[in-house]
Amino acid sequence: MKRFFVLTAVMVVFLMLVSCGGSSKSENDGDNENNDSDTEETDDEGDEVDLTGSVFSMPKMNPSGNIPLSAEISMKSAGIAKVSVKVADKETGKEPFSREYTVADAAETVKIPVLGLFPSYKNKVTVAALDESGKTVDEKTFTLKTGDLPKDFPAIEMTGTINSGWTMVNWLRTPRSRTEMNGIALDEFGRVRWYTDLPFPVCFPIVVKDDTFYCGGGEAETHVTKYDFMGYVLEDIDVAPLGYKNVHHEVFIKPDGNYLLGVDKKDSDYIEDRVIEINPNDPANPQLRGAWNLNDTFPDLADLFMDMQPTSTEIPGQTNNPIHHNAIFYDESDDSIIVGSQTAGIVKLTHSGYVKWYLAPHLFGLIDDADGDGLSDSFMSKYDPANQMTWVGDYSQKTDEGKTVAGEKYVNERAPINGIPYKVYSEFEFKYPEFFLTPLDKNGKEIEDLSVKQGLEAHEDFSWPFRAHNPTILKNGNLMIFDNGLARNFSFPPISMYHYSRVVEYKIVPDKDGYGGTIQQIWEYVLNDDPMWYSMSLIVSGANELENGNRLITSGSLGSSFIPEMFRKQYGEGPVGAFIVEIDPKDNSEKNRIKLNRYIDDDYPINEFSAFRAYRFEISASLR
Repeated sequence: MKRFFVLTAVMVVFLMLVSCGGSSKSENDGDNENNDSDTEETDDEGDEVDLTGSVFSMPKMNPSGNIPLSAEISMKSAGIAKVSVKVADKETGKEPFSREYTVADAAETVKIPVLGLFPSYKNKVTVAALDESGKTVDEKTFTLKTGDLPKDFPAIEMTGTINSGWTMVNWLRTPRSRTEMNGIALDEFGRVRWYTDLPFPVCFPIVVKDDTFYCGGGEAETHVTKYDFMGYVLEDIDVAPLGYKNVHHEVFIKPDGNYLLGVDKKDSDYIEDRVIEINPNDPANPQLRGAWNLNDTFPDLADLFMDMQPTSTEIPGQTNNPIHHNAIFYDESDDSIIVGSQTAGIVKLTHSGYVKWYLAPHLFGLIDDADGDGLSDSFMSKYDPANQMTWVGDYSQKTDEGKTVAGEKYVNERAPINGIPYKVYSEFEFKYPEFFLTPLDKNGKEIEDLSVKQGLEAHEDFSWPFRAHNPTILKNGNLMIFDNGLARNFSFPPISMYHYSRVVEYKIVPDKDGYGGTIQQIWEYVLNDDPMWYSMSLIVSGANELENGNRLITSGSLGSSFIPEMFRKQYGEGPVGAFIVEIDPKDNSEKNRIKLNRYIDDDYPINEFSAFRAYRFEISASLR
């Protein structure tokens, strides 16, 4: 009887192990209809092969646990100089995805990365080991079966030809039990070949640099983590010991290796208003090399835009975010940083926090504040939290000539949120007009029209950006911006079917004293559609310069939930999701376009936006 109970217990344990085997998944996997994956050893005809005497071992799927469409193959390195990996294409006639690695001073066993697997597919992967003379020592073909993509990943449409690499996009998934954001990489034919499934739900932003990518946030939202494309952690830094939290919107890697990060202050009730620079040489104990409180720089502009309520801590995530810092770019030419605000324009700052110039409509420097409390008098006198039509001040009026200019009460000087800063400027007290840029026409002549300078009207040669993202310095030294166009020229209401987004390039020449300067519009690309707002992104989005000189543009919030309910019926059956387009700036011709269509049903509702930014890159990893 005792023996029977022992055998029964063994059988129960065995059955439990069998039933549990292979079922471990991250939370993200719960949305996959079929996440199973497997490996098989086959030759070119699909027959099983014997690994006896082979330098290769069985592949391991997703070895880091972070990249489902990856695998790793162990190899005995003795006598091996190079190893090649080829992932056969699923379409007849297309070349395999190939990578070659040099084996030098390697350990007895090395691990070969396999990237670029197709989802929901039995991938044929051929690895070959070569000696110093180039002779093949061993070659094997494995079949690697992958699981399905998550249901709320985008459906992809592509036109044109991509010759500039794979495309990485930061995709915001459907908000269900938690917010989730993945990195997704598409090959040159617009097919998903790589994506993240990290232990924490949000990778925001995802930034690609060299053979690595960076994620802001982490489980506690206080980390910035560096990965290789196999998903192995190369570096992890927690900014909490430095007094900060919520790494968001920007991770910029300076030429000296330091990080510039968008963060929040731990002891503040306000959000998205700080920038820090850290030295990551000791990830466990990073050095704080710089800190910028953007409340010392940007003004509160809630009275100028209909979608903003008075600043307070009453509605966290909304009223406590008057700056909404969204971008950083480092200017190596003068060791300064260019900082973007979703609400309040773009500034250039020295390392010690001095303003060099302020790229914004000049109306940003005025307010109707006769009582000097820092708030718009006309805004507060009529404000009703239940009536969005009252969320603006009386900031404009018509002249006798029919021009729109600042209202007669908008004559007081606006100050930064924290008031006039203590910093002493050499020849003047802090005033925004000292830093504003003077607009020039296409011939380099100053545009004197006050309505244009203030941003209430556009000039045929020039327009200010509104609610912009992603300022980037081009190779020619000019500044490129994704100009979202929300509330363009202070329009009321701030969105209509005629509104549009664009990418714009400006030439900025600083004044001789180093403060302010001139700004000339050099190039623009309007995201055109019928109606215009079908290609407009009210929030997020970006543009960057490719190695071939073209510009990669991401419009990331098509038809998002950010469109007010009152405009939803008018938007109709317009696109929902994002698109990425490569443009040749010489003639504005479109080289390729990727549409990312959001999946929506009762269980997967519309989201605030879809894609934050996109990059073109060459995917690779190293032997381990």
